[in-house]
Amino acid sequence: MSSFHPLRIEIEIITSIIHGNYYPIHLDGLIYWAVRNFSDTHPIAIEEVDKVFSKSSGVYHASQALFVKGRDSKIIATEVVRATHFQWTEFSGKFTKPKKSIKENEGPFRRLFTEKLATKVNKIIFFAHGDAEKIKFYLNSLIGIGRSANAGFGEIAKVTVEDSMEDYSWFYDDKLNRILPISIFNMARNEPIKCCRYKPNYKSGDTTDCYIPINNVIVI
Repeated sequence: MSSFHPLRIEIEIITSIIHGNYYPIHLDGLIYWAVRNFSDTHPIAIEEVDKVFSKSSGVYHASQALFVKGRDSKIIATEVVRATHFQWTEFSGKFTKPKKSIKENEGPFRRLFTEKLATKVNKIIFFAHGDAEKIKFYLNSLIGIGRSANAGFGEIAKVTVEDSMEDYSWFYDDKLNRILPISIFNMARNEPIKCCRYKPNYKSGDTTDCYIPINNVIVI
């Protein structure tokens, strides 16, 4: 008997979630990096993720993060300012190349403060078709969700995994609920198309044209 079932995963969040630059937060991506905490290699991590989620056309049945909006759960767009370590007034050396060509988002010339877009939300929801126990174990092994989780952002307070009546991991209310390659569709859709990755680790590997979800809010 298969351990894979349609699932609804609810996560309570304490601190603001810092956005990534390109992709929505996907559950398979979170589980991948949780597995990488126990394994050093990409192939071994993928082997384990294959045991966590079902997969069709090379895509895991794991949704994007849906921000919960309701009477007791608000969604607030905000900005996070983080201290770094450099200010141009401190620099007394000579430039060997134009200042505008110097990277200020990394390295020794990183700015004294950096600003990141973030979302303050009480809960997020994922949908999946997979193994409930494995999903709960790996999510509970994470400190937080989103960027700079090790610095206290996107801190996870509680993880709840329960059965769902249907598999909403790819579509919710007929709307796209994760990045999907256009090659798996017979007819064109209305969502925007972007050349990107649709499977973990989402940072490296081949890219292809994909449909990008335009809604990441769930009202309950």
